[in-house]
Amino acid sequence: MIPAVAPSKPAPEARLVPPADWSTFTRGDAVWVHEDGWGYDNGIVDEVAGGHRMLWIVLEQGGRRLICGNDPLEVWAA
Repeated sequence: MIPAVAPSKPAPEARLVPPADWSTFTRGDAVWVHEDGWGYDNGIVDEVAGGHRMLWIVLEQGGRRLICGNDPLEVWAA
């Protein structure tokens, strides 16, 4: 069995980006998503949508995820 690898944590210089500022993201930006009880996922912004308070992220671990501004999580960027 292959051991699970924890997703990377944000770099020390990374900044927390509130949903009101998600419109500053562009396709290809590296981001980290943190959820309490789950930890970090990292990936690349694929699309900013829905009045700029929704992000589609292609996850490094595989798959694509829709993040909404009212989800109980944090989005970090380098």
